[in-house]
Amino acid sequence: MSDPLGVGGTSLACPGCSRPMTLRAADLSAAALDCPHCALVWCEPGGLGRLVGHADDLLDEAPVSPPSMDVALDARPCPRCPGVCLDRVPFALPRGPWIERCPYCSGTLSPASALPLMREALARRRAPRPVVEAPVALDPDVPRWRPLSLRQSALAVPVALLAALVLRGFTLPSLLLWGVRVSLHELGHASVAWACSWKALPLPVGLTLIFPGRSWTVFVGMLAAVLGLVGIGVMRRSAALVVGPALFAVALFIGTFALDLGTQEMWVTFGGCGGELVYGATLVLLFHHRMPDRSRWDYFRWAALALGAWVLVDASMFWRGCALDWSRIPWDGSFGEDGDMTKLRDQHHWDELKITGRYVALAKLCLGLVGVWWAAHLAAAWRRERLSGERRDTPRSQPADARPARGTPR
Repeated sequence: MSDPLGVGGTSLACPGCSRPMTLRAADLSAAALDCPHCALVWCEPGGLGRLVGHADDLLDEAPVSPPSMDVALDARPCPRCPGVCLDRVPFALPRGPWIERCPYCSGTLSPASALPLMREALARRRAPRPVVEAPVALDPDVPRWRPLSLRQSALAVPVALLAALVLRGFTLPSLLLWGVRVSLHELGHASVAWACSWKALPLPVGLTLIFPGRSWTVFVGMLAAVLGLVGIGVMRRSAALVVGPALFAVALFIGTFALDLGTQEMWVTFGGCGGELVYGATLVLLFHHRMPDRSRWDYFRWAALALGAWVLVDASMFWRGCALDWSRIPWDGSFGEDGDMTKLRDQHHWDELKITGRYVALAKLCLGLVGVWWAAHLAAAWRRERLSGERRDTPRSQPADARPARGTPR
């Protein structure tokens, strides 16, 4: 077990107030540290079980719920691992309190008030749980997901957007990434159709098979998918998996019950080019979202950021150009038929000003959301960097109740 007093015999700093923590004199064998200011208790790996009267580490005794897939903006840093934030996990016992654990050193942080609850839960337990062997991971190393550094958080998204703005002027990148934009275009048509409970099948060849009319099969399927994602988000304490499906559920009820057939057709037609903007921004937003380690999102998120930035910037600049020059509006479809803009003009009476104005407004909204999301995660990275620097700069003194080393005069 690692030294509970930190490196060189100095005390670890409290994640809450950055003040030195003191060794618990009553529980020396548990390798636990107290913060008298925040009433927090830090335990080395295996120390929490001994602290509450159990021989083994209770977090290793039974599987716990997976940590949140989001990097919480108010997550506290690990006092032993610089730059690493603690994950919130439930205590191993049923209906136990929530504690915080480091994904790298496996140390735990819990309020002092939660210790009696853990002891009571142990006393009520009739028989020990069977040991469940954890599945062997593909890679025995530490989890692949690491929080972005301050420099990465500050530069990743702006550099991707700027690079997309520069490269869109070249023909080769436009040809290579044309299929990505077309796929998101068709997915935009299908998404609005599904929100109206229509049957739709997007194809990555510039075509979406759409069957107008309400389908209760589609409605029930979409509602079940939404409830499933919300349930997963609640279990993983992921705000993105709760807010996103909840917003789609609102759109599902509005599109299915509040809109007539003509209005549904209008928004399904509008959703093609709108999907390029919305899904391009979504790929950029997912850059900061944590995924399971097996998805290798720590690598693939960079590709998603590049593709999302390209589609978002390309579509935004395209509609900005159309707003300045109406002759650039694409009236024809991919196969010579009437395009989406022609249908909006002839069937739904949208003029050029209304078409370009709504797409430009949607582009501004998507870019604004990307900017707010980037600023929020930049502030979180700055906070982690500042707390890490304070722990390095704060002088750490040996606790007063610690025993002197052998050979040291008392």
